Amino acid sequence: MRIAILGYGRMGKQVESVASRLGHEICVKFDIDQPFSVQSDVKGAEVLIDFTLADAVIGHLKTAAQLGIPVVEGTTGWNDRINELASINGLTVIYSPNFSVGVYQFTRIVEFAARMMGKVGEYDCYLHEWHHTGKADSPSGTANKLARVLLDGLPSKEKILTETSHGRIDPTALHVTSTRVGRVPGTHEIGFDSEYDAVQIKHQLHSREGLAYGAVKAAEWIVNQKGVLSMDDFMNSISK
Repeated sequence: MRIAILGYGRMGKQVESVASRLGHEICVKFDIDQPFSVQSDVKGAEVLIDFTLADAVIGHLKTAAQLGIPVVEGTTGWNDRINELASINGLTVIYSPNFSVGVYQFTRIVEFAARMMGKVGEYDCYLHEWHHTGKADSPSGTANKLARVLLDGLPSKEKILTETSHGRIDPTALHVTSTRVGRVPGTHEIGFDSEYDAVQIKHQLHSREGLAYGAVKAAEWIVNQKGVLSMDDFMNSISK
């Protein structure tokens, strides 16, 4: 498969390494010095893998749709604009804040845990995530998704609090906090706490290779698909 990479930073380089190991060809790389546009020579690319900046995502997707190239969209921080995708004619895209298969399964575990713990009123809940100092968004896209899953499953929580609290926290708020330090590729921890005991569940990414591997496998899948798709669609297809 011929792959175009959009964004040749840490994740772009990791995608290149994984794709090559899996037998694919990186035919072109777009970045700040070689911007992606409708005039770009895509050199026969069958799919585009995008890890860039949130502000650029919609423009990139419009361009890809005009060129007829499906997109694996791994950029985070733009989910408030997902409703715009339906108006982009000819777009084929799979998007996720995190293409790690382990994170996807962890999210399903969190969904189950929220339903189970939500049936017991004694437990409060928190979410904390750690990432490297170069992470552009805070909380991460994965943390935001996990927070929404918790909110849906916990009757006691009605809103998400992501800012530092300088006073007593509203008991109906789910506190979502972040640490940015060193080179940490990504860790997410969910905790349920009561007067009697505590339960924690955690996902810890060892390296960005897991994210890149998931993105390349999603690219292999989406070349035969049409429309606006999510990680749920991809995972459901491979788990049948």
